[in-house]
Amino acid sequence: MKTFNYHIPKDLKEASKLASTSSAFLAGGMTTIPSLKLGLATYKDVIDIKRIKKLSGIKVSGKSVTIGATTKHVEVADSKHIQKAIPALAKLAGNIGDAQVRNRGTIGGSISNNDPSA
Repeated sequence: MKTFNYHIPKDLKEASKLASTSSAFLAGGMTTIPSLKLGLATYKDVIDIKRIKKLSGIKVSGKSVTIGATTKHVEVADSKHIQKAIPALAKLAGNIGDAQVRNRGTIGGSISNNDPSA
C-alpha cells in the first residue's frame, strides 16, 4: 500500500477544498480500504467525511426520500420511514454483505463505487 495524506475535514466546505483528481472520499471504507491494500487504487489524499453530520441521515417528506451519502446500510434497513416509503429498499439494504458491512458500509459509497454486490 502506497502512502497518502489522510484528512478529516470538519465540514463540506473544507472537504470540497481538499478534493482533487488524485483524492478519494472515505466514510465506511468497505471498498476504498481493500482497494488501497491490494494496490488496485492509489490516492494522494484520502478525505474522511464520516464525521460531517450534514452528509448523514434519512428524511422523508411527501413523496421525496433523501438519504445522506454517509448513511450506513443498517440505518436504511432499520428506518421505519424507509420501510414505509420504499419497503424494497429497506429489504435490499438489510441484505447487503454481512453484518460488518451493513454496520460500516455506506449507501453513498456503494453507489459511488458502483459495487455490484451492494
